[in-house]
Amino acid sequence: MTPPDFKALLVQSLLTPKDAARQLIAFNLSRRWLWMALALMTVLNAIVYSVSIRLSPPVAGTDGVAFVPLFHSPFLFTMLLFGALVITVFTLQWIGQRIGGKARLGDILVLLTWMQVLRLLLQIGVAVLMLLAPMLAVLLVLISSFWGIYILVNFVDAAHQFDSKLKSVGVIILAVFAIAVGMAIILTTIGLAVMGAS
Repeated sequence: MTPPDFKALLVQSLLTPKDAARQLIAFNLSRRWLWMALALMTVLNAIVYSVSIRLSPPVAGTDGVAFVPLFHSPFLFTMLLFGALVITVFTLQWIGQRIGGKARLGDILVLLTWMQVLRLLLQIGVAVLMLLAPMLAVLLVLISSFWGIYILVNFVDAAHQFDSKLKSVGVIILAVFAIAVGMAIILTTIGLAVMGAS
């Protein structure tokens, strides 16, 4: 993919995400390559996140203090993020297929991997804005949160070839509950390990 192609796909993902999803799926990339790409994007996202959290560390006494060592450790955060993404890939495919969706595992995988590319670019932009204009950074995070949901709904809709976006919303909602259970188990396991090592 050339730089102009990358830029065009990036713009398309923001403006017409369903068309971008179809184009990504049409690449028909191998699962092995996609898993490696997802792992790489996870590492890069974790690195950028770790740098940004050091630029604006959490305030002591806020919720989640028990897991501060987790989020300050690039390795642990990478494992957490990758675990969440793996659970997301499988749950979005499995739940979607239960209600008539047609997505293959590779379809969901390529779309979530691309979303991590978008997330990486966003995190870099937010990190820069935090240094120059913190309020703009907060605004960007807020807008991108809603826009990210819009993109995900369209990606799921394109992958499963649903006849209604409401089905895609339903799949995402059910997947969130499944992911929450999986992440609770992972967080508990890692949290206990961190406390045991301290």
